[in-house]
Amino acid sequence: MSAKPIPEGQHSITPYLGIRDAAQAIEFYKKAFGATEMFRLEGPDGRVGHAELRIGDSSLMLGDPCDMEGSLKASQNIEHPAVGLHLYVEDCDKVYAQALAAGATQVSEPKDQFYGDRSGTLKDPFNNLWFVSTHKEDLTPDEIRARAAKMFAGS
Repeated sequence: MSAKPIPEGQHSITPYLGIRDAAQAIEFYKKAFGATEMFRLEGPDGRVGHAELRIGDSSLMLGDPCDMEGSLKASQNIEHPAVGLHLYVEDCDKVYAQALAAGATQVSEPKDQFYGDRSGTLKDPFNNLWFVSTHKEDLTPDEIRARAAKMFAGS
């Protein structure tokens, strides 16, 4: 039997984060977002060479940065986060509070957004942004554009 080009349980695209102290990040993601650790490969020095987590129905890969060619640098080295992770959950207010209790920093509190989601933004202790959202309204692209125009006209 041949292997599937996309492994079972994976999607076509998966975020991969370079995080100094990846083991601490794994524990944070478990507490903050209910992550389940699917796999961890530690190097001889005990650092996380590669780990795979599952949050909801999605995967997140991460590892401690290393000196190998083509490897990721630590997100903590970046002054302003360049990547955000959008996380849909059943109750964004609950998960947002859970993440704050686990050590995240508030960027913007959850509120109803013009595009039909209730969403708030956090920064995790490893300098990554998380947009925690619950979808509340099914809107057409035209409805979203009209709401955006109205919002920007009022600012």
